[in-house]
Amino acid sequence: MSFLEAYTLELELLSPVHVGTGEAYPAYAYVPDFERKQVHLLDPSALLLALSPERQKAFLRKVAEGPKGAQDILRHLYREGQIPQEAIRRTLPASQAFLSTIQEATEEATLEYRPLPYSPLGPYLPGSSVKGALRTAWLYWKLVQGGKVLELQGKIWRFRPKGPQDGQTFISLSPKARVGLQENQAFEGEVLGYGRNLYRDPFRAVRLTDSEPAEGFLNRIGIFHPRGKMDGTLLLAETFRIGSRFRFLFRYQGGLAANKGVAGAVPPGELVQALREYYGYVAEWEEDYARNREPKLEKALKVYEQLREKTQDPQTFPIRIGFGSGRLALRLALILPQDHPEAQDPTTRKTAGARKPKDGYPLGWAVGRLVPRKG
Repeated sequence: MSFLEAYTLELELLSPVHVGTGEAYPAYAYVPDFERKQVHLLDPSALLLALSPERQKAFLRKVAEGPKGAQDILRHLYREGQIPQEAIRRTLPASQAFLSTIQEATEEATLEYRPLPYSPLGPYLPGSSVKGALRTAWLYWKLVQGGKVLELQGKIWRFRPKGPQDGQTFISLSPKARVGLQENQAFEGEVLGYGRNLYRDPFRAVRLTDSEPAEGFLNRIGIFHPRGKMDGTLLLAETFRIGSRFRFLFRYQGGLAANKGVAGAVPPGELVQALREYYGYVAEWEEDYARNREPKLEKALKVYEQLREKTQDPQTFPIRIGFGSGRLALRLALILPQDHPEAQDPTTRKTAGARKPKDGYPLGWAVGRLVPRKG
């Protein structure tokens, strides 16, 4: 085994993906062009400097009324040609669902939208988000392959032999147990064998760059509830489109594990198996949910059908990344005790790209490949 192996990680999105930055653009910082299905992101300071004193006062007065007032005055200025080019930072395409949300907004609507991470060249998919998804699958894989039960005793996790009564359970904890940040960190340390010594974390041997820039797309994110209780709850966010493709440089320093620099190896070939198994199960669980609704979640079912088709190639794996990935993918709910609250099917799902959440796409699904790099 060589000390350093290099691969290209290729991802193709099968559903919209949003990765949060903690930022949000307020309603006074963008203006839509409904005819061209675009949104212009503005520099409010530059806009104010370009307006006459009277228009400045009118603009600030409407902004003070709230988000809807801010959008009303900006759309009025845009129709009159009063927004100069130097006040436009960039222009993004927008879905009809996004634009309809702005047109139909009430006084209570916040109308702010969440951007993707940006470099000087455009929005990109952070390697850290993808690496987190790889790590989740590997945690599942190591726990299941170990064939033992990890039991929470107080605040300490301990492995014990698996008994006939355990069935498919690999994690044992009381339904009332509170699993916070400290317990989560201890869980990962125990499963991956590094304990509390972060320098021994096996994923220190896995390096992943950020993606190259891609095109952002403004979208509406809703929350699907079987009884429609959450239809009025929505978010506006910039997403990457279905079909977007990304490339990352993936490096694996296998020599670190061979020389006991970290607590264990993460062989790329085995990592692909882990991804196929874990996210394959997550997709199956979600597909059952989508099929058993009335009416069925048709767009979601198309995504899962595509996942099955594309992963017939044994070198291709499914993966779930970014906002809205859900607790099934993020909290290893597949292997919790059946009576634990986190193991139960979530009541709601986040969807994107539709005015009615039941008509939207699930967030975060992609397929990937690790392609060895030559030289």
